Amino acid sequence: MKKKKLSLLLTASLALSIGLMGCSKDDNKAATDKNEKKEIVLWTSMTGPDGELVQKNIDQYNATKPDYSVKMVKMEGNAFNNKLATVARSGKGVPDVALIASENVSVYQSQGVLDSWDQYIKGTDIKGDNYVKAAWDVGSVEGSQYGLPATMGSWVMYYNKDLVDKYVPGAADDGIITYEEIEKAGAAAAKDGIYAYGFSWPMQNFSNLYMQMGGKFSKDGKPTIDNETAVAALQEFKKLRDNNWMNKKGEDTTKLFKTGKIIFMPEGTWMLNTMNEIKDFTWGETFTPQWDAAKIVQGSGADQFALLKSKERSEVKTKEAVKFIDWLRGNQSEWIKSGANPTALAMLENEDYTKMPQSFLLKTEQGQKAVTIITDPGYSYIFGEVDTNAWDMIQGKLDIKEQLKKIQQTVNDKMAQ
Repeated sequence: MKKKKLSLLLTASLALSIGLMGCSKDDNKAATDKNEKKEIVLWTSMTGPDGELVQKNIDQYNATKPDYSVKMVKMEGNAFNNKLATVARSGKGVPDVALIASENVSVYQSQGVLDSWDQYIKGTDIKGDNYVKAAWDVGSVEGSQYGLPATMGSWVMYYNKDLVDKYVPGAADDGIITYEEIEKAGAAAAKDGIYAYGFSWPMQNFSNLYMQMGGKFSKDGKPTIDNETAVAALQEFKKLRDNNWMNKKGEDTTKLFKTGKIIFMPEGTWMLNTMNEIKDFTWGETFTPQWDAAKIVQGSGADQFALLKSKERSEVKTKEAVKFIDWLRGNQSEWIKSGANPTALAMLENEDYTKMPQSFLLKTEQGQKAVTIITDPGYSYIFGEVDTNAWDMIQGKLDIKEQLKKIQQTVNDKMAQ
């Protein structure tokens, strides 16, 4: 599940080659409404249960009998990226709309294969004020909107309310759990064989704490990970592991949490259906653990609707696509049942959504401002290297400072290729 979500959260795709050749707007030989099929083709890498939920929303839209219906074409991640690269080179067979990861907007735009939405959304309710700011901003490049936000996936935290009441009563009352509170819980629960912290996906845990401590993934336009902040973040996890307050490598954190052996488990919003299987205790969902309760940072990714340059798509069809995206602003109840959050603030008026546990992230200005989406150059390389090496550093098999220097050099080498 985590690998399938990688493109949703924080990992840049290198699917389009540097040599991609874009088509100018003059090359967009638009078919007329009369000649083209009245159908908007949407490409996405959302498959499985997630894709089925999106399809339900599309079916609802098509049931309103729009002038142009929407047809979703689902592909696995690699096939999706490869096919996008192929059609972008030719400008033919291009989908009317593609749902791409937030960090890919600037990559594709820099390669000249995206058209701007600006002229099509002018005068509509699709505008920055109506969306979560971070999700809207990531689609903006050089003052134009090349991506329109769909939904957000976030690295949040699930917690066992019964165990919180037993070991750190009141800690969750403000909706913010700090590492200080986690350490306190660990000291109290260790004697009973209960872990305070569930450490599953290394890079997600690390990147959130690193940013909370003030860490940046780029400096002067170049990737950076060999720094004291990164050392401090990894040392915090090592402290949790050394004190037996955190699970060991190889242990199934989800299973441990579901069986009442973990108090706090950072995980993705996409784990909602798994959490709903729990019947033996009451659980909650809130921000990922915070280093400083006064400065909340919430790592997220926001999929974006994008227009690849096409010689075939008409302006009429693009305007109809805008109508579909506008309709979605207040009608994503099915799409988000997997745990994702909407990006459109209109969904705050949707009672079905506001009852969902993940809605905490949008219900307050504090939550919306906490949303942080990483698009730094080279972040995908940092992500992969830290993900591979984190456990060995946490367990003391590798010296943290020395290994971060090696990771930095590896990232530099990859960037230079």
